[in-house]
Amino acid sequence: MNIWMVSMEFAGIAEAGGVKNVSRSLSEELSRCGNKVTLFIPLFGCTSFDEIEDRKEDCLPAEIIRICGKNETVSYTTAVLANTSIRVVFVTNPHFSEKLAVYTYTAEEEKADPSHKKGNGHVDSLLIEALFQRAVAQFGKNIQKTESPDIVLCEDAPAAVLPSYIACSRLSVFKKTKCVVTIHNAGPAYHHEFNSIMTAGKYTGLPFFALCKALNGKRVEPFLLAAECAALTTVSTQYALELCDPSRTKETDGLSEIFARRRIHITGITNGIDYERYNPSDCSKSLLPYSYNPEQGEFDGKYLCRNFFLSCFADKEWERAELNTNDYLSGITRAGYLKPCIDAAKTVYFSYHGRIVSQKGIEVLAAAAKNIVSMYENVRFVIIGQGETSLEQNMESLAESSGGRIVFFKGYNRAMARLASAVSDFIVLPSYFEPCGLEDLIAQIFGTIPVAHATGGLKKIEDSRTGFLYNENTPEKLTATLSALIERKEKAPDCFRKIAIDAAVCVHEKYSWHEVVLNQYIPFFNILVKSY
Repeated sequence: MNIWMVSMEFAGIAEAGGVKNVSRSLSEELSRCGNKVTLFIPLFGCTSFDEIEDRKEDCLPAEIIRICGKNETVSYTTAVLANTSIRVVFVTNPHFSEKLAVYTYTAEEEKADPSHKKGNGHVDSLLIEALFQRAVAQFGKNIQKTESPDIVLCEDAPAAVLPSYIACSRLSVFKKTKCVVTIHNAGPAYHHEFNSIMTAGKYTGLPFFALCKALNGKRVEPFLLAAECAALTTVSTQYALELCDPSRTKETDGLSEIFARRRIHITGITNGIDYERYNPSDCSKSLLPYSYNPEQGEFDGKYLCRNFFLSCFADKEWERAELNTNDYLSGITRAGYLKPCIDAAKTVYFSYHGRIVSQKGIEVLAAAAKNIVSMYENVRFVIIGQGETSLEQNMESLAESSGGRIVFFKGYNRAMARLASAVSDFIVLPSYFEPCGLEDLIAQIFGTIPVAHATGGLKKIEDSRTGFLYNENTPEKLTATLSALIERKEKAPDCFRKIAIDAAVCVHEKYSWHEVVLNQYIPFFNILVKSY
């Protein structure tokens, strides 16, 4: 098949959230399975060309797109992703190239213009997304019918209007093309919606009747536009059910009630993971200081990693390691520390790695952690992430007042995030809702057992076999769940060994991208193509 991957982010090229990993891993595996894959992505100021080869600028005719009452010129730069056969088409325009991050302003941009606050979304985000998608549709003018895409795969809301643009273009090259829009997150603030039909018309140029079909109150929703002319998928089978459950209207900001009422079908395909990017038996890939193999029951290196972490980063002295620690410290600050336990062998370590935002249940985590460290002397928490300022400040206060039992690393550093997960016995994931979840799979690869609220994609955890699930997402319930695990481990320190082994094996065998693409994506695409 000829497949177009359309995404605002892509690992190694333009990085932002979790979509970057999916778009890259899925593209690579589709290509390895014999499909012709083309990636479309804006050419941002933050774009990395480290893995780009054979770049050809302005090799195709530029397009003039009328948007918001002005003519915008877009051009196309083609290239190849190194060590693959994936073609890359960069869409170029000053609105893209002047941005130093995909979705938000950076500190450098705030310094140049104080109105562009670091972490805030771009003031012209609607223009950026509409211009990019319309440019991809216009690219169809540059190809022959023999190059027509069989599938146009649009990643999340910033690419969800593209099927409407393709349908309205009436280009013959798209006559047999099937569009697929993947919903990565339908939570509030993730819809990239237009605040009115007038605004939507201004940016999209789509007909009034089409915009009316996509109303959620007064807002025009990209996902509802997509439902009219594309197949909808999402990133786990359980989240697909939740998206069509009218009782989930709060978690979806009204979308689930509309999906249910209109009987819109959403196919759930649980994301895979590229095991080799994290493989703990290879330090060059895992970024851990010591190697080990949980699948084979080899955990000695895990505990060496823990000792390294405790001696370098967790006690009151900072940067004490003989090994180069700069790779772990870049981009992060620390609050709190971890004091040694009297009986180190019986100490239980919990971690959290992820965004510090309300969706992730950070308030539940903080309250439960406070309860647990007041109840047990031999428990420590390692937390790393960044997000909402107020929650970051609350976590800093909690860590600093914990008396050496909670350490919080604010910011993001890939090596430190992996180390924090690897050194722990359990990772705690109290999300209120979770479309798929990647942190649980990463933890399992590292021999760390996930403990999670039973919601969305976190339900892929097999309770008591590859991890533990709890149902009521309150501090009291999480405290009780963690307390039970602590007491079990105190009585029998090796009682969770088999679960850690089974969890690691499960990820490798069931959730590799090869298995997901071969057994789910390709059959799904084949059905769509044959349905023409």
